[in-house]
Amino acid sequence: MARITVVGAGITGLAIAAQLSRNHEITVVAKNLPGDNPTTEWASPWAGANFVAGYCSSPCDRKRQRDTFSEWWRLASRFPESSVKRITMEEFFNGERTGDDLWFREFVPDFRFLANDELPEGTDGGYSYTTIVLNPNIFLPWMRRNLEDSGVKFVRLDLSSLSDARHLGHDVLVNATGLGPRDLGDVQDKNMLFLKGQIMVVKSDYKKTMMRDDGKTYTYVIPRLDGTVILGGIRDPDISNTKVDLEVDKDIAKRVNKTLPEHFSADPADYEIVGHNVGIRPYRSTGMRIEKEVKEGQNIVHAYGITGGGYIFGFGVAREAAGLVDEFLFPAGKARL
Repeated sequence: MARITVVGAGITGLAIAAQLSRNHEITVVAKNLPGDNPTTEWASPWAGANFVAGYCSSPCDRKRQRDTFSEWWRLASRFPESSVKRITMEEFFNGERTGDDLWFREFVPDFRFLANDELPEGTDGGYSYTTIVLNPNIFLPWMRRNLEDSGVKFVRLDLSSLSDARHLGHDVLVNATGLGPRDLGDVQDKNMLFLKGQIMVVKSDYKKTMMRDDGKTYTYVIPRLDGTVILGGIRDPDISNTKVDLEVDKDIAKRVNKTLPEHFSADPADYEIVGHNVGIRPYRSTGMRIEKEVKEGQNIVHAYGITGGGYIFGFGVAREAAGLVDEFLFPAGKARL
């Protein structure tokens, strides 16, 4: 049994720990751990956390997405206490969507195109399917407890470089950090960029997920299925101010009302607002980095740069990362018992 250190305790890091814990001794290290209060520097706890299919073209990304969806579907069936639930997604768009854009219709259940009378004014088309939604403030601590029960250890460490973890004595280190790759001393990935997001959590019994993409902005409604709904949809490159912006609230409410006028007001004053979340979403301009390297005596598997897609690609990335770990542990010609 090999010793593996996973750096990062967001959804991707936890998915990797779950995959590897079946055969190895796992330690998860991170500055922020599941159960901590949300912080702007850690995206997983405040994410919308539903599965949105599509928006990728490479065969690798498509496989990661399919693998992730199948795991969410399993969790929704077997572990209702995890907060993972099935829900109807309605997505509206402007312009054209080709058959290649809609490749995912092969695996998402209940896919259908929406009729003209189901489309909001100003949209060119839409479709619906059954997907999943979860509450990360329930799911992340639940997953941590399950991993701990299976022997995974969690250690709070604020690393300035991956080499700072060398003392843990692992055979392989997996870099599943979110914001870290830009600033870690022995990574310094300049392709890592950041966007600010802001959402409102409001009281509502609306029970469908809605996404609308007009090519310039995107708007979403994500029910928690507990009497609250997330309203959001901004990508702001200015991360210097992470305070709640009430003008952003007004803009989001106006856009949500434009799509679902029978269910949501255009005036934030009409909502019972439970809370706000403002967070920093890391993304990598050149795409995900999922590869292995040997650096300063450490066997490293990089698995980061998943943009806002941890809940869409995470379990698929975990399977791929586990394969790279095995390549270190069982190189060609070395028997695996």
